[in-house]
Amino acid sequence: MLKKILALSLLFLSANFIAQSNQITGKITDKSTGFGLPFATVQIIDTDRGTTSNIEGEFSIMADDNQILLIKMVGYVAQEILVEGSANINVEMKNETLKEMVVVGYGTQEAEDVTGSIVKVGAKQIRQTAVAGAADALQGRAAGVEVVTSNGSPGSQTEVRVRGLGSINGSPVLYVVDGMPLDGSAVNAISPQDISSIDILKDASAASIYGARAAGGVILITTKRGQKGKPKVTFDTYYGVQSLINKMDMMNAQQNAIAFNYADFVRGEAPDGDFVDPNNDNHFPDLGQGSDWENLLFPGGAMYNAHVAVSGGSEKASYAVSLDYFDEKGVVPNTFYQRFSFRNNLDFELSKHVKVGSSIALVRDGSKGTSMNGDRPENNMMLAAMSLDPTINPTRPFSTIPDTLSLVPEDHEFYSATDSLAWMNTPRGNTGNPLAQLYRNKKKYGMTWYDKVLSNNYIEIKPFEWLTLKSIIGCDYSVANGWYYNPVYFIDATDKNDIDQIGSNYNKWFSWNWENTIQLEKTFFKKHNISVIGGTSAYDWDNRSFSYYKRYLGGTVNNEVPSNMLLSNTGQISTDFNEGGNGFMYRRYASVFGRLNYEFDDKYFLTANVRRDGSSRFGSAYKFGLFPGFSAGWKIHNENFFKSLQENNGLGFISFLKLRGGYGQLGNSDPAGDFAYNGTTSINNSAVIFGPDGTTTQISGSTVDFVPNPNLRWETIGMTNFALDAGFFKNKLWLTAEYYIKTTSDMIMSNNAILSAWGVGGAANTNLASMENRGIDLSISYQKMEGEFNYSLSTNVTRVTNKIIKLSEDADQTIEGGGFHAIENYTLTEIGTQVGDFWGYQVQGIFQSEAEVNSLTYLDDDGVSQQTYGPTVGPGDYRYIDQNGDGQINEDDKVKIGSPYPDFTMGFTGDFSYRGFDLNLFLYWNYGNEIFNTVKVFTETPYEQTNMNSYMLTDAWRPDNTGAQIAQLGGDRQNNYARAHDRFIESGSFLRFKNISIGYTIPQKLSRIANIEKLRFYVALQNYFTITKYSGRDPELGSTWGVFVQKADMGNYTIPKTLNFGINATF
Repeated sequence: MLKKILALSLLFLSANFIAQSNQITGKITDKSTGFGLPFATVQIIDTDRGTTSNIEGEFSIMADDNQILLIKMVGYVAQEILVEGSANINVEMKNETLKEMVVVGYGTQEAEDVTGSIVKVGAKQIRQTAVAGAADALQGRAAGVEVVTSNGSPGSQTEVRVRGLGSINGSPVLYVVDGMPLDGSAVNAISPQDISSIDILKDASAASIYGARAAGGVILITTKRGQKGKPKVTFDTYYGVQSLINKMDMMNAQQNAIAFNYADFVRGEAPDGDFVDPNNDNHFPDLGQGSDWENLLFPGGAMYNAHVAVSGGSEKASYAVSLDYFDEKGVVPNTFYQRFSFRNNLDFELSKHVKVGSSIALVRDGSKGTSMNGDRPENNMMLAAMSLDPTINPTRPFSTIPDTLSLVPEDHEFYSATDSLAWMNTPRGNTGNPLAQLYRNKKKYGMTWYDKVLSNNYIEIKPFEWLTLKSIIGCDYSVANGWYYNPVYFIDATDKNDIDQIGSNYNKWFSWNWENTIQLEKTFFKKHNISVIGGTSAYDWDNRSFSYYKRYLGGTVNNEVPSNMLLSNTGQISTDFNEGGNGFMYRRYASVFGRLNYEFDDKYFLTANVRRDGSSRFGSAYKFGLFPGFSAGWKIHNENFFKSLQENNGLGFISFLKLRGGYGQLGNSDPAGDFAYNGTTSINNSAVIFGPDGTTTQISGSTVDFVPNPNLRWETIGMTNFALDAGFFKNKLWLTAEYYIKTTSDMIMSNNAILSAWGVGGAANTNLASMENRGIDLSISYQKMEGEFNYSLSTNVTRVTNKIIKLSEDADQTIEGGGFHAIENYTLTEIGTQVGDFWGYQVQGIFQSEAEVNSLTYLDDDGVSQQTYGPTVGPGDYRYIDQNGDGQINEDDKVKIGSPYPDFTMGFTGDFSYRGFDLNLFLYWNYGNEIFNTVKVFTETPYEQTNMNSYMLTDAWRPDNTGAQIAQLGGDRQNNYARAHDRFIESGSFLRFKNISIGYTIPQKLSRIANIEKLRFYVALQNYFTITKYSGRDPELGSTWGVFVQKADMGNYTIPKTLNFGINATF
């Protein structure tokens, strides 16, 4: 009986197998000519079965139901065909990759027909680097796109700039995910592995369809959706080890003692008692190497990511589901970023005329950075590591820790009965032990988690082939729940807490967006193609916050709010032992838009956009803005005269040639803030002064945040773009060159002419300034995708210049920036210059004698001779160029000493494959900018008894080293390091190997033994090699303090270098 059952089962299985196996035959032809294409490849996806077409373009292959045929031919767009029984199919191939589709505003378009400036970054490029978010993956991938990272701490936000600064106030890019606009922070919720492509709208003619929210450019993200066919399971994972990108060469303990002894000698002071004879180890055996604070504070971290996805579908439905876990531990202890995410994309074809779909993402993420990210060692962890005294032992006997210190419980990982961390300030200087501060950064003492729900739903109705109606509605719901606990502790008199404190904060953001479009596409008389789209958009965003903490202040609050103001924040409302606050803000947009695309005979193209936006950020007079854009293109290669040149004049190698150009306008409402036209008030503890003399009475209560301005209006960005697209050798070699002029007018600034007053937070915002960017974008690519050895090479070059046209009605107005307590301002923005140029004195040399110092004099207003330099300046101190020759060194002698803007940036990508092996190289070159290295304020002089660079012992000026270029140790710090001068300026050029990865794909006959269709292993190095002359930790710097202070090195958290090991598997 058992044998009969087995026999019947085998018969059934074999019959079933025979029923599913199909003979597929067909012919592959060129769509434009109808000729058969020989040697095209026909492959069954996720198998090693395939064939090629014969000389006539014909092929034959056996395939099962629901398998997918992938048909490829060099110079043509690949196609996928679902197998549904035996069939004879005819496949028409479109010419070359330019026929690929790109995502444009509210639709898609064939790339070769685009007239605006759009660049595409594919899924393969996005996944080549291990990053947390999509924005980080864009650096060096597209001409005209700059990724600015001002903080390398895990989970920190990345700024993307498209074609330079859009405004002195900043102009954030607009992210649109699957047709739904999202706030920038929400984009981090998208796993890079879930992204199918990123399309960047760079010029205003392309981006104006998004109007007022597109000032910084538009980044269109398309996530992966299911494809018809059997279920496909992918699993991707990697593990990486992170370390500091560059360790500074600081003095060890013995060198530090020698340096301080010398500095004390120069100052005429007695040497430190601990450093009587630092060279004699027998006298002071604790000297020598001492404490290496960089090793203690930067032990390194790890990065881990696991991503699993399932996708598939039938003729009527498709799905794509993914789970992702990302965990990055920073190089600084107790800094990390974690993300848990789920995504589900569903699409259904209800009928031949109706489609519906839904996308939902659930995300939880949170991060811990270091709170020490300021402008001096005592509030900057990275700077403290360089400047902490190496003669100090970071641990000391536990018995000496004050009894009041409750911060070091017995479960502390460094705890022992005899030895624990030294939680006191250092003996020399004001910097507390940062190891203690890092311990207080642990999750057990506070954490904020963000929970996000992103939803996007659409319905598409196509009653006729030429008419499409679509409605998309989506929402972004995010909640931040945080808490902190600050226990009683005592590090020293300047760093202590006498009363336990506990606090909580709650923030909720909710936004919804509803887009409705109607699109008509028609061809008339075979040569006239017209596409018209019109639509409406509504956007609503609000934020509600609440916080409290335990603290006793006492007092009462006057809660009266002026009737014509909006209450923005209740601030701190005191009760006996608790304080709290809550806030509410909202903004809304309502828009209508339209676009016309016209094409004649595949030669001439015209695109016209217009959008009218209304915003709650402006008063009734300027609530609405109109943003037009138009562009045109000319395919020269399709002209008869050019075809004749190709045939008769040896230009056949030019396979594609197009000129295009356009102009558009964009709006920027972000600098206006919310309700700047109306004004807001806050209830807080700010003192408002009343009384006849303005001093007799002070009342804590409601204050006006700023002077309102009902005439505030949009910043406007106008952009002109000219471009050339050219393809050579059947488009294997591709070139795009673009030139643009980008002018921003009506930039919003505080108008000090409208006086602020007591009880008012600030002056009115007013449309005052304007600036201009000019730039060149160049992209070149080449690919060879045939045979066993395949490769593709691509490079992009960006050059942009910036100029301020107007700052205010006062033509002499300037904006200074960069100064802090240890140094004066070192950037200047004025009419005719770039934003935030470096500004300061030019060093003429170093004084060699007291007589040289005394010889420099000038006559004051009373005719009395005065010394140019103060009495503390002497031999070994810097001498500056007297630019105007008046004998004085003052503000009039400052000049431009550097620029934070590079002459150009370049990205290079090379992909190579041979059989199962693959190699990826990704290089980024930044050339021509300068860096203001403020770290030297602390590491070239014994500032508050800090450590110094080791080269100061050999390279600084001494009487026996008069040819030195660095001022002597112990010299006049005010003259040498409190002034802004060009010795702080260094070249910021660098060439960085952003990614080097080597992978190997196991042959299918072996991987299938484990039921794996494709199995790849790889190893990758990120940011491991950098060629630069910069002496600081890392030349890859972004904004230091906004747009007015860029590329200034404050020693802050830098990006790490990473060694990754990964696996890609498909089942």
